[in-house]
Amino acid sequence: MERLRRSPVTAILFGINLTLFLSEELFRFFFDCSLFPYLALSRDGLAGGGWWQFVTHAFLHGNLLHLVVNMVALWFTGPLLEELLGSLRYLLLYLGGAVFGGLLQTLVTPGSIDLVGASGSVCALLVGFGTLFPNLQITALIFFVIPVNMKASMLGWLVIVGSLLFWFLGIERQIGHLAHLGGGIAGFVICFFYKKLGWVQQISELPPPIPR
Repeated sequence: MERLRRSPVTAILFGINLTLFLSEELFRFFFDCSLFPYLALSRDGLAGGGWWQFVTHAFLHGNLLHLVVNMVALWFTGPLLEELLGSLRYLLLYLGGAVFGGLLQTLVTPGSIDLVGASGSVCALLVGFGTLFPNLQITALIFFVIPVNMKASMLGWLVIVGSLLFWFLGIERQIGHLAHLGGGIAGFVICFFYKKLGWVQQISELPPPIPR
């Protein structure tokens, strides 16, 4: 928990995600109603003036596994990026991934379908980290089980190319691949400018980069 105490924005993001997940479960169980019509992102919701859904959809999740996967990714990337970027720039990166990922998914997907999940934000963090430290060696857990050593930039490319390929081939259509893609693109663009503007702190604990 010390890690979260040093990362207040990440702790707040965890708290909001968990609170809304539990609230949704309680609303469904006790009142047979849902927060999705008001907080999930959909074309119908936007047409009705619900522009807040570009942000709020990223704090709702369809089931416990959906929540756990996103929160594990946030746990591994959030605290370090918050320290590197500072609280405000880190929060803008997180929300930028949510907004752009939600926009791309909603624009391209026909019909009005509820979009929920922090995946766009998480993909922004993953790609953003790879953009800031492209030659840094990391160990990624494929399927959260198989450890694979790679450059941080490779993880970013896996997010971008994998999301695009899965969407193009129609694999797991119930997953918002374009939200992942949009979040990843947002992460690259935002962190590219952060890096160019010198808005990234140096942390001595980071291991040396892989030689080119």
